Amino acid sequence: MIQYLSLEYWKKCQEVANVDEEFGIKTKMFNATFTYRATDKPELPSIYVKFVDGKITEVKKLGEGEKTDFTLEGPYATWVQVNKGELDGSNAIMTRQLQFKGNMSAIIRYSKAFLRLFELMQTIPVEY
Repeated sequence: MIQYLSLEYWKKCQEVANVDEEFGIKTKMFNATFTYRATDKPELPSIYVKFVDGKITEVKKLGEGEKTDFTLEGPYATWVQVNKGELDGSNAIMTRQLQFKGNMSAIIRYSKAFLRLFELMQTIPVEY
């Protein structure tokens, strides 16, 4: 089992997303970097994810002082609720349970891609 939200987990997300045709179609022409973080779990690293035209091309620990185009962060328990399907990912963002930082209008166009990513994340067996 993989620790949820660990670097190993995000690398598995990359594998799963990159072979998913629907994800590829929905992220076509999307080129940006993201930080994903559980705000109350310092033992879990902030993760840097790079999206390039339908693929996740890079996943690593965020470097000291490194900036990304977008950030999605929130309490670990909220991430767990989203992953278990108890809380809808877009609702978590709209109600600010997960904080989204970055150009909202730029991301709205790709909201279905990120909802698909949440669906794919739920398929990975994890330890909470």
